Amino acid sequence: MKLVVADDHPLFRSALLHILKKAKPGCDINEVGTLSELMALLKHDDDVDLLLLDLHIPEAFGFTGLIQVLENYEQIPVLVVSGNDNPDVIHKAMRLGASGFMIKSASNDDIVNAVDAVLAGDNWLPVGLPAAGPEADEELPAERIAALTPQQLRVLTMVSEGLYNKQIADELNVTDATVRAHVTEIFRKLGVTNRTQAVILFNRFQVENPQEKV
Repeated sequence: MKLVVADDHPLFRSALLHILKKAKPGCDINEVGTLSELMALLKHDDDVDLLLLDLHIPEAFGFTGLIQVLENYEQIPVLVVSGNDNPDVIHKAMRLGASGFMIKSASNDDIVNAVDAVLAGDNWLPVGLPAAGPEADEELPAERIAALTPQQLRVLTMVSEGLYNKQIADELNVTDATVRAHVTEIFRKLGVTNRTQAVILFNRFQVENPQEKV
């Protein structure tokens, strides 16, 4: 059995690996700390039985990390791991294709039960999760976000922060023309015609990171 743990917090990752190795002796477990490391690992070997994915892993902008994995490796079941217990976030992750959602404060027994459930082909949700709200019927064009390259996602993130093309070019150390080309391609892939529309669509896939709260 092969598992992958994608989380940038060494202490949590170490604790999770300890729990998994104790519950699944002999299991082959790989660990990564960024989205680019994860995608490189899966490109090299996508024969994975389960991926435990931190929703806020570096380089994953909101749900975009989850979307990229699911669009490129739909055969791999994904158990989302997050400190965010917002019911809307949990339901949206499941609608996007996650096989389960585990809160980081879950007990060791719940962690093992969640892993077992997803490995068995079932879904896993936190106990007592409220029903989905009105957003449940909202269309989520995940395939548009999945079509963006990592660099285009970075540019779109900066656009959403209100940066102009020259500022983005300075940040990425590229020319204004390169940024304009990225923006044009972003509009085409997202099916929008201006920056405002692009930002509105992008924001639908954003998730508040509890660790960024002051």
